Amino acid sequence: MRSLGIDNVIIVSGNFGYEPFLGSLRVEGERIAEVRRGPLPPGGGGERLDGGGKILMPALVNCHCHGDMTLARGLGDDMTLLEQNDAYRSHNWFRKYISDEDRYCARQLAYCESLLAGCAFVCENMYWSLGDRSIQAMREIGVKGALVEDLRRDFSARDAFVPESELREFSAACREAGIVPVIGLPAEEDWETGLLQETFARARGIDALQTMHLAETEWRVEIVWKKYGMRPIEYLARNGFLSDRLIGSHVVYADEGEIALLKKAGAKVANTPLCEMKIADGIAPIPEMARQGLVVGLGTDGAMWNNSNDIFREMKGMSLLHTISSGIRSLSKKAILDMATTGGAAVFGLEGEIGMVKEGMKADVILVDANRPHLQPLALGKNENVTSALVYGATGADVTDVFVNGERLVKDGALQGVDVAALIARARRATEKIASEI
Repeated sequence: MRSLGIDNVIIVSGNFGYEPFLGSLRVEGERIAEVRRGPLPPGGGGERLDGGGKILMPALVNCHCHGDMTLARGLGDDMTLLEQNDAYRSHNWFRKYISDEDRYCARQLAYCESLLAGCAFVCENMYWSLGDRSIQAMREIGVKGALVEDLRRDFSARDAFVPESELREFSAACREAGIVPVIGLPAEEDWETGLLQETFARARGIDALQTMHLAETEWRVEIVWKKYGMRPIEYLARNGFLSDRLIGSHVVYADEGEIALLKKAGAKVANTPLCEMKIADGIAPIPEMARQGLVVGLGTDGAMWNNSNDIFREMKGMSLLHTISSGIRSLSKKAILDMATTGGAAVFGLEGEIGMVKEGMKADVILVDANRPHLQPLALGKNENVTSALVYGATGADVTDVFVNGERLVKDGALQGVDVAALIARARRATEKIASEI
């Protein structure tokens, strides 16, 4: 059994109220066996690391990512989502120009980027299925995650459903691999009551969570209003489609009453603040969601809409966006750290497994190098500024080590056992295909 001890490290976690302290951690096998103030006792065997000058915190959770779009990094600059829909519809968002091998590489590059930035769990909102290879893509890199399999063969063909037997096999294969299965549902432009009744009926028969891009843009909200005289969340609630299995991505346009409907149903939200700023979606009412106790996790979206998979940047973006839009104290640092850790875990029903540095939980933790000018000077105690450094100062580039199930996947800033340079070279070749066509 793997045994690991980390001493002399600053520990920050939600179960300690995000009050940082100098302590130590012991891991046995895949789980955290001990967290204490001060050093570990001598002996005990296993590997011992000196965490001096570093911050230990839970590994981060990315609740919404499109790894397929890694090959299109930068191609969405200076365009709204509606403009992108119009520009890229003819080739079905580059699918005409790239192969499944290209997309496999794109996803793996996104997972490498995520792990190196301290994110050990990624929800892959697949544009198109890769079948069992979707699982393989995650396992080869070592990242944990959730896989979203759309109910349709191709999201551009709204009535072409995947057979239920295939979705059952997908769910079982994911769970066997330790991956959370999620069923992808239509966005508002495809909504018809009969179609959604069939869609949700199919989804309910699968042992999986459900997700949809929900109330993301004004034009999508307007589509539902014109059809049904209701906004999207109210429409889902009135038709009995909201449930505790549903994850709404973005949820930018929701009023106080609609947030209450989501909360009552037990639905969750995956918000991507930097993406929503970059493509001019709008500003989600996250402070009101927090006030009502709705579970919110952070995501990055795809590289086309955000350009990076760095949850540290999302934390700072979340704070600054709502400071200017909702007030200086609208979201606390602790609330934002929750979204990146415990909230993200709760989105996928994993709050008892990941998201905290706590005895008995999976040893998914990261080390952040605090001995860098932009993170110093640090202070503990009554006037601590460690949480401020994590939310406002740190980026993924400050992460030195990432442990997943106690295994050290990132060591001294380098991903172990993965030829990142080869992935980059393959991704460049694939991107050149796109560039030569569009």
